[in-house]
Amino acid sequence: MHFSTRDVRRSITAGLLGTTLVWYDFFLYVNASVLVFKHQFFPYLSPFAATLTGIGLYGAALVARPVGGALFGHLGDRHGRRPALVATLLLTGSSTGLIGLLPSYGQIGLAAPLLLVALRLLQGLGLGGAWGAATVVAYECAQPERRGLVASWAQIGAPAGNLLAFGTVAAVSSLLTPTQFMTWGWRLPFLLSALLVVVGLWARTRIEETPAFRSLAGAEARSGRPITEVFTRHRGSLLVAAAVTAGADVVLFGFSFGYVLTLLRVTGLPLEALVALSFVAPLVLIALIPVFGALSDRWGRQRVCLGGTLATVLWAAMFVPLFRVASPPVLVVAYLLSLAGFAAMYAPQSALVAELFPSRVRLSGSTVGYQLGGLLGGTLATFLTARAADWLKSPAVTPLYVLAVVALSGAVLLARARQDGGLTSRTEPPSGSEVPAPSGSPMVPAPGVPG
Repeated sequence: MHFSTRDVRRSITAGLLGTTLVWYDFFLYVNASVLVFKHQFFPYLSPFAATLTGIGLYGAALVARPVGGALFGHLGDRHGRRPALVATLLLTGSSTGLIGLLPSYGQIGLAAPLLLVALRLLQGLGLGGAWGAATVVAYECAQPERRGLVASWAQIGAPAGNLLAFGTVAAVSSLLTPTQFMTWGWRLPFLLSALLVVVGLWARTRIEETPAFRSLAGAEARSGRPITEVFTRHRGSLLVAAAVTAGADVVLFGFSFGYVLTLLRVTGLPLEALVALSFVAPLVLIALIPVFGALSDRWGRQRVCLGGTLATVLWAAMFVPLFRVASPPVLVVAYLLSLAGFAAMYAPQSALVAELFPSRVRLSGSTVGYQLGGLLGGTLATFLTARAADWLKSPAVTPLYVLAVVALSGAVLLARARQDGGLTSRTEPPSGSEVPAPSGSPMVPAPGVPG
């Protein structure tokens, strides 16, 4: 199989730009929901308004993202990885851009929050398939010995998107008066998303279809019902993918970029230092993720991922005691050091998850597994951060939940390693692995179809 350097570079660029833009859209909505939407779209805190707010914030994760994962997984396994890449980018970018054009509640009444929630759900659909499409394209376009490094670039999208959203909102708000920002300035970051889509679309349409999918199409070995096949023939791999990604999701969205930074402010960290840390932390992850992605090619996905998981478990376990006795500077240093453990856990996961599934259902398995992990991880962690700590009157609720989910992720990794005969240096199936034949046919070896 021929892997051209041009194809590898284009797949890296497309994956990085695509995931960065969709996570930019995601974090932008979260930031605006705190700063602006309450005033522009939900001016009256009635039970119905609270319900709409909850649907907008959590409905995209609970419903739209899993549905999007199944939809674009099917599209990518049946019709090609590239159409799935382009469709996810267009859907998320156009939905976000339209949010910037929405009239306020004062202009069109109840239609404003209803349209906002509808666009948020469409945004969630695109996000549901974006990660899997980007990682599978990068993985399948890379040489086998460099798949960990190449696929890890798609993982940079989450911290890069967070950094871009935070930086854009901070820049616009600093250039305008509070009244200007609340009246019309908040729309500019959303409209910027529509312009960024053009860049991402240019990069994604320049990539060729992956060698794995071309081989499948040529051999007429594509799955007729990839989602059904994943749930019937690859349930074990699906559960592993969900457990592994849940640990990273809960740390990224429910702990590191939200809960920890909030508590650092409570300890007395100056606002200027907190803003600086909000810029530095994503930059640290952006720098470390490719390093650990490359190490996963050398030392093995499971070994690197498990090492990072254990380090993150230790950080979550010691966080509350450390929070009670340490000074803000010590907490900041500990937080930055903890990002190395998280990067080690997070970077290999794109290649690790892709390797769990044969090429005929790889995109469906990756997207559905990732979204199931998101439900267990980031979605519930976000809910706990917002509600459960108030209910139980304890700041330890979220760290304990993080600790439990990450420990589960580590246990699944360890069990998988034992099943495979140890923490081997490579985890992907050999090139001549069997691929399920069309329904009704016996399982036959397909050496011409890459695993």
